[in-house]
Amino acid sequence: MHVLAIVWHPNAKWDALDDKARLDYLKSLDDYINRGRAAGAIVLGWSEIDRTLPKAPTEGFIGVFGLDSAAQVHEFEQVVVQANWYEYFDSRNFAINLDGATEAEPHKVYARLLGVPLD
Repeated sequence: MHVLAIVWHPNAKWDALDDKARLDYLKSLDDYINRGRAAGAIVLGWSEIDRTLPKAPTEGFIGVFGLDSAAQVHEFEQVVVQANWYEYFDSRNFAINLDGATEAEPHKVYARLLGVPLD
């Protein structure tokens, strides 16, 4: 499974909106999210980030989406652009293709990722 994680925080333009404008914008996101779902995206969820951990990001929130391919990640990210997300939220996006969920010897996954030859 490919995963797109969008780590985000409201910016000054968001802060300048009144509550009605904020709610109207948030409601408009439903259509974009549902368009992504129709194209195969799985919404894994949204959350406030626990910033009590050492090395936690400075951003306050995250949205996580599951997709079938790297191409689908890029298609979904274009939906985010079309929703004018980046106008109101400063974001860092991470796209990953998870490996090793059932690996009994996790060091093998690290070795593959880091290019360390296995004996």
